[in-house]
Amino acid sequence: MAIIKSLESRVGINVNYHRIIGVTLNYRDKKVVICLASYLDKDKRINGFNPLEAVDIEVPVKDFDLFKDENPIALAYLWLKENVIGFDDSADDLEKVEEHTYESE
Repeated sequence: MAIIKSLESRVGINVNYHRIIGVTLNYRDKKVVICLASYLDKDKRINGFNPLEAVDIEVPVKDFDLFKDENPIALAYLWLKENVIGFDDSADDLEKVEEHTYESE
């Protein structure tokens, strides 16, 4: 899954394809961190290019309980769309993209 939305990156380049590459749950501190990778577009992601940027988004402590008994990645996509400016009117890409594996020679 991914989010399709044109947003300006921190370096001024528009990125259009955003996927969550990690969700960290810290039960002791009730902390959730979403790591979001952004690509120029879906084709760059499919062809194995690195994201143009990856950012960690800290979820407020008040929302921790939303994540603790659910699929954290699926919930993180919903949380981003409801809580991060710019993602509210985005489209979902539900197609599964195979991960590239590189074998050593």
